Amino acid sequence: MTGRRDWGLPDLPTGRIIAGNYLRYLRDRAGRSFAGVCGTAGLTHTEMSRIESGSRPLPQKVAETLLAGYGVGEPGRCGFAGFLHETESAIKYAAAPRDRAFDCGTGWPDRLAALEQRAVDARLCAQRFVPGFLRTPGYTARIADRPDPTGLQITRPSVIGACPTVVLGEAVLLRPLGAPPAFAAQMQYVLGAVDAQLIRLRILPLDAAAHSEFPEQLGEFVLPDGGRVYAAEGDYATYYSGRAAEERLGAILAAVTEAALPEDQSREYLRLTRDKASAGDRLR
Repeated sequence: MTGRRDWGLPDLPTGRIIAGNYLRYLRDRAGRSFAGVCGTAGLTHTEMSRIESGSRPLPQKVAETLLAGYGVGEPGRCGFAGFLHETESAIKYAAAPRDRAFDCGTGWPDRLAALEQRAVDARLCAQRFVPGFLRTPGYTARIADRPDPTGLQITRPSVIGACPTVVLGEAVLLRPLGAPPAFAAQMQYVLGAVDAQLIRLRILPLDAAAHSEFPEQLGEFVLPDGGRVYAAEGDYATYYSGRAAEERLGAILAAVTEAALPEDQSREYLRLTRDKASAGDRLR
C-alpha cells in the first residue's frame, strides 16, 4: 500500500473513500456526535473511524442503520446502499479494481456535492459547461433540456470548501446555453464568484496546445486527511484515487492550467462575454 506521507491516502478502494466521505458529511449535517453514532450503530470508535476514512468495508446493514440515523429517506431506496454493494462488487471483479468507482445510483449529485463541500483544496476543469456547483437554475435546466421553473431566480449552489482553481474551456463562453438573459445571468454568477474570491478562474483557449487532453469535466479534491480523489461528471459520477490517478489525472490538470489564460485576462474575457450576452450581441 502507498504511504500517506508520499501520496495522501493509501490505495484504498475508491468506492469506500466516497462512501465514507459521504457518511461523514451526513453526520456533520445532521449534527450527530461521533460517540452517539457509534453507540446507535453498535460500532467501536475505531470501526467508525475506519468506515468514514474508507479503510474498512461497509456492510449494507450498517449503512442502512447510519443512513436512517441521519434522516436520509428510506434506507433501502435512497440509492446509496445499492451504490455500496455495486462498488464492492466492482472492486472485487474489475480488471483495475482499486482506483475507480462508478456512482450511477439515485442521488449521485448529492454525493458529488458532499465531496466538493468537504474538500480543503480543489482544481476543476470543464470543457463544455459551467461546473455543477457554479450553475444557476436556468442554466441547469437548459442542460437537462427541460423548462426552467425558476426563471432567472438564482439560488446558491453547493460551494466547495476551499477556493478552487476552475479552468473553463473557451467553448463554454462561445457556445451559450439558453436565451441571452439567462446566459448573461449565468456569466454574472460566475463573475460574482470570482470577485468574491470563491474561485480562481482560468479560461483555456480553443487553440491551446493542451486542449487535446482537456477532459469533458474533471475535478481534483483534497480531503481533510490529505487524500486526493478525482471526479469526472457526466450522466453519472466516476471517481478515481490512488497513486496512478494522481500521476495521470494530476498531470492533465496541471497541463491545462498551465496553458490557460492568466486570472486577470480570464476575468476580463468573462466580463466581456456577460456584457455581450446582456446586449444580445454575437459572442464570437
